Amino acid sequence: MAIEDRFKQSVIATLAKRAANRCSNPACGAITSGPTDDPNDAVNVGEAAHIYGANLGSARYVADMTSAERSAITNAIWLCGNCHKLVDDDPNRHPAGLLFEWQRAHERWTAEQLGKTAADIRQRYEKRHLEEFGRLSYLAERIILEKGKHWEFRLTIEMLRYEMEPILKRWSALQRGLYIKPTVRIEDSEFTSWLLGLMHECLQITAAFTALINSEFHFAWGEVGVAGSDTEIVTICRLFAELCASTLALEERVRFSRVNEAFSEIHGLMRGVGSGIFDQARKLPEFLTNVLEQDPKGGTYELNLVLTLPDHFEENIQAALERAAVVLRSQS
Repeated sequence: MAIEDRFKQSVIATLAKRAANRCSNPACGAITSGPTDDPNDAVNVGEAAHIYGANLGSARYVADMTSAERSAITNAIWLCGNCHKLVDDDPNRHPAGLLFEWQRAHERWTAEQLGKTAADIRQRYEKRHLEEFGRLSYLAERIILEKGKHWEFRLTIEMLRYEMEPILKRWSALQRGLYIKPTVRIEDSEFTSWLLGLMHECLQITAAFTALINSEFHFAWGEVGVAGSDTEIVTICRLFAELCASTLALEERVRFSRVNEAFSEIHGLMRGVGSGIFDQARKLPEFLTNVLEQDPKGGTYELNLVLTLPDHFEENIQAALERAAVVLRSQS
């Protein structure tokens, strides 16, 4: 295991206390610390277990997580040594979602032992607060409830990963020709308005991406020293993913359409226009991941995204339109 992916001693100590030194497996609940024969010493059989694995080949490993994410308390659950081995030896029966449920249920039980009224109030708050967001990943829920170090950026990375993953998979499938849709025939009389509509939509998508990246994420994260807004971060990430979905839908309209031979060159130029947008959209979570890897203490980090159409796109379209006009006149 890489050193940076291990839990720090402070994380382990806090995790054990939050679990009241009991195994978080609801079928176990074993006490994990106690006295030894030496009155000045104690025995510990509890372990801080990774929910998402710490290294390649380990249980529930996720390749695109950062070392900071893997070693954060939000990726940890307190287990006895036996249960730790159990969940890692049989990850199919112990997926990450199940371990998150164990962790949350155990901490609720622990809180109830400390003070039932306070625990009930906290549980009601957490339940109501999470209901505001709709469906979230387990990790996003834990980040929202615990709000540890750099939580705003960790939540952004996780939300972008969670919301964009199905869209990126669909985009990859489209690129590889793994699915089809009914083909729409574009008649000659409709082609110009169809083309202008696509180009206008490209410009709208680009403008919306630019606004989200240049101002909305910054607003959601908050100024330096001021906590960000979890609801705003979730909303902005979902809008970002929706723009990716719109880009995919635009590309599908081109891929699954047919035009007359005169317009085939233009039709070909429109294929793949979304590639540049997807390439740039991927850079935001990658950038934030790289920043967190450096464990930022302050300062300024800059990301430059260039959301444009392919080189000489408008000139190539115009030239292709002129050639199409010549072909159509020769056919009339």
